Amino acid sequence: MKTMTKIALLTSALVGLSLTSTQANAKTYTQKGHGLTAYSNVKSVNNANHFVTHSGAYASSPNYYALNTFQNQPTVYKSNGGNKSATFKTAFFLPVSYQRSGQFGNPQSIAMSKNGDEAYIMYTLTGGSNTGFVVHYDLNKLRSTFDASSSMDIIRRASNAYAKNKLTPQYKSVLAAIKVGPTFNTGHGQSMALNPKTNQLWFVQTPGTSGGYATVQRLSKTSLKPDTTLKFRLRSGRNNVTMGENLTFDAKGKAYFSSLVAGSKAMRIYQGSINTKQTKFKLVQQLKYRPGTINQSVGYSSKSNRLFLISDDAITSVPVSKLGRLKAKDVHATTFASGREFEAVVFNNAGTGYLLTNKGPELLQTNSLN
Repeated sequence: MKTMTKIALLTSALVGLSLTSTQANAKTYTQKGHGLTAYSNVKSVNNANHFVTHSGAYASSPNYYALNTFQNQPTVYKSNGGNKSATFKTAFFLPVSYQRSGQFGNPQSIAMSKNGDEAYIMYTLTGGSNTGFVVHYDLNKLRSTFDASSSMDIIRRASNAYAKNKLTPQYKSVLAAIKVGPTFNTGHGQSMALNPKTNQLWFVQTPGTSGGYATVQRLSKTSLKPDTTLKFRLRSGRNNVTMGENLTFDAKGKAYFSSLVAGSKAMRIYQGSINTKQTKFKLVQQLKYRPGTINQSVGYSSKSNRLFLISDDAITSVPVSKLGRLKAKDVHATTFASGREFEAVVFNNAGTGYLLTNKGPELLQTNSLN
């Protein structure tokens, strides 16, 4: 059999590897009532100031360019401040190229299965784009079958070979553990999260304006595109709120997002619920000092029952059970000096945390944040 024929057959056999555009046929619900509980005061905590200022530019992973993206030694970052120490170490170097160079260069958010064996990552096509796609990673297979946590360049070499039509049987098998969904309107893309109670994936497509309609969508794990759309307004009396472009759920299925307070370093945390036909949120807490300049994402650990607020080189966590009556000592802060963009942090049920970064995209692991 000719080499090109072999490559064609290998390519056609890849599971889900077809990045095509689609118009998501998601059933749409528009909530009639308002989705915000009225409030007259704000419960604030005067937490310690560990604010990390964004430099205006992001660093790349060490040796990312020197090794032509094929890194094979883990990146290690140790915290340099705050009141909670932590260390991150690379668990997986994620693909960079796919059908073209740099196509997987803009990961925005990550959701992980309870046992940590599967991950869903939402990408946008370019920086600032509202069009993107979701990729499902069988982390267990990549880890156990291909030893991708030790042979750390194998995922990138496989996807690079696919982009260059140089697939081998081994690379084809590696890529079979990666399913790429179709493109659709993702919005900013930084809010995809798994509700562990319902096992559903949700994301904020459009935050809307203050008191205006926001849009959240449920993502099908099968098609990797939205199957349900919910539009609602966070409005009640004189209170008008813009939905944050971040989202997470706790073990009981309660939803959370955070937003910045203009003209200050403060951050507000909202708690509520999201389902296929309605949503309801309430303001539960304000922190005098948020983690840093950029409000990247929010995460949750079921092991510690803590909410994690993510900024670049900064992570702040608070106990869910004390929201609304936090004391300064309840607030944990961890800061770094990596210069990297911290896209999101997720946890498995054992409490292992995974940090998503780009330049180049990778998942770094920690067992010390809880």
